[in-house]
Amino acid sequence: MANVENLEKRLLELVNTDDSFAIALTGEWGVGKTYFWKSFCKKYRENFRVKKIAYVSLFGIDSLDALKFEIAIKSYSTSQSSDNLSGIKKVFQNTIDAVDLPKIEGSGVALSLSKSMITSTISNMVNETLICIDDIERISDKLDIKDVMGLVNHLNLEKKCKVIVLLHEKEADKKFQDYKEKVFDEVLTLSESITIIKNNIVNDNDLLSIYERFYQTLNIKNLRFYQRVQNTFKIIIDSSGSELSFASKKQILEFLLVIMFAHDMPKSLGLEINFDSFITIFDENNPVFSDLLIDLKSSSSEISSKADLHTLKQFEKLNEIRDIIDPFISNFIISGWGHFVVSLVRDLDLKSNMAKLLNEKDILNEKNLEDSRLKTQVLQEFHNLDIKPRFPERLYYVACSSLSSDQLSNLSFYCDILETSNRSDLATQLESHIKRYIEQSVRSSKGHISVDDFYSFGRKSKDRFYSFTIDTIESFKANSFNSHTILSIFLKFHKQSRRVHYPDDKETLQLIDKDILRKVIWADIENDQRYRKLFIHSILLHPCLGEINGKREEIRLWILELLQENIVDNPNNEPSIKMWLDNTNNLTENLT
Repeated sequence: MANVENLEKRLLELVNTDDSFAIALTGEWGVGKTYFWKSFCKKYRENFRVKKIAYVSLFGIDSLDALKFEIAIKSYSTSQSSDNLSGIKKVFQNTIDAVDLPKIEGSGVALSLSKSMITSTISNMVNETLICIDDIERISDKLDIKDVMGLVNHLNLEKKCKVIVLLHEKEADKKFQDYKEKVFDEVLTLSESITIIKNNIVNDNDLLSIYERFYQTLNIKNLRFYQRVQNTFKIIIDSSGSELSFASKKQILEFLLVIMFAHDMPKSLGLEINFDSFITIFDENNPVFSDLLIDLKSSSSEISSKADLHTLKQFEKLNEIRDIIDPFISNFIISGWGHFVVSLVRDLDLKSNMAKLLNEKDILNEKNLEDSRLKTQVLQEFHNLDIKPRFPERLYYVACSSLSSDQLSNLSFYCDILETSNRSDLATQLESHIKRYIEQSVRSSKGHISVDDFYSFGRKSKDRFYSFTIDTIESFKANSFNSHTILSIFLKFHKQSRRVHYPDDKETLQLIDKDILRKVIWADIENDQRYRKLFIHSILLHPCLGEINGKREEIRLWILELLQENIVDNPNNEPSIKMWLDNTNNLTENLT
């Protein structure tokens, strides 16, 4: 495995050795092997110690003679930036293709010529050349991989050539595996394309982090995908008719990456998904959002009239897809600029009226940008010892504007500055605003938040909000639920033969953690044969867990860990637990 920088370094070392070689350069579909090779040659050509270079694709070549001829006709001097004789060679090639060479008589001598003779003559001129052979996996049925590998070996050993073969190894002919160790001196792998994307595709450094985040979270390496995204992004920006704020550019690019991902690679989101169904499911006007909200609040265990089976199926599919794209963009929904992106990607239509309305809306985002600029200015004054009039008031304003975007360590620092500036009144007001913000954030998260979410970059020892944040989180959890609440929910479901449950319990059950689950599964319950095992089965079968993304599986894994803890504490239980887990395939089957 190698990134671009390391791969370039290794290849340059090999190209400039005195020895000939044959190397396979592999990588996933679309990772940019061809792009990498051509960029590598352009970048280092003048440093090559070989005198000639050639690039040949096997696509469309159906005989070994044609391949030899193609290598010869495509070779040119490394002192040239490109093949300056390509036009002449093309004419020569077309002439050979067009003329059926029977017997040509001259001076009384009959000359019998053929393409193979001409090809052989030209091929004999290919010596000590750096040759790249591309698209091995797209080899013609008429061309045997054995013959191609024989030619590669011949060029390496007999013609003293340095041969690079580009291929997607997993997709190449299985016969390639038989020759890999016999023919190639080394196999290199291009494992990433983000370097190529950064250096050759994205021309806006401010937006590069968005590409990087998408690349890393969804692991999409296809270079052509990013080229299409960037080209489409440029069309949208150019058509907007005005200079958009960074906030809108960021939103457009995020929409574009997800929507084009669904357009180009829908099967990555699920077997039943195509682009149209993806757009339908995630459209802000899809009734699934309002219908399911009503249904989940209903006390009935039956499907309400507001949410039919089709809606429920859409909701399940929506959650499955969100599991995939949430690491990149949370709670994705197609609205605003998203509709504009869809109209371009699906209909190739730039709706000017929509663009105009969105441009007008974009002006509102400028306030956020202005606040950011003011904040930078105020902090620069402080650190540059160049404080301007009304500094405390301006700092107080930007601090209040930054509650949702700044780390608490920074907000605590702003309070310290205000106190040092003899404005304790502003420091006290700001501290009150910040504490209300912390309480609101904890409540809105329904307990799914930790102190680290407020301090992603660490904290100082005298941070004034750290203890308050911990206490607020713990207080919310204590007041919201406890193990007895969770136990009663599962026991009711179990005792009523798993036939009755209450959808409102979903909000409570999603707050379960491993410590609470430990108390629940080992709680004192009625002593009945196999009762605890069946009770644990009922926990895993509770319908509300299926409505919380990944929660059922998370609880299953916690239970397995808790059972192992029990074995350590009481080794006598091991046979019973082991037979139980074997019979249920680790609590995934036979949960009766």
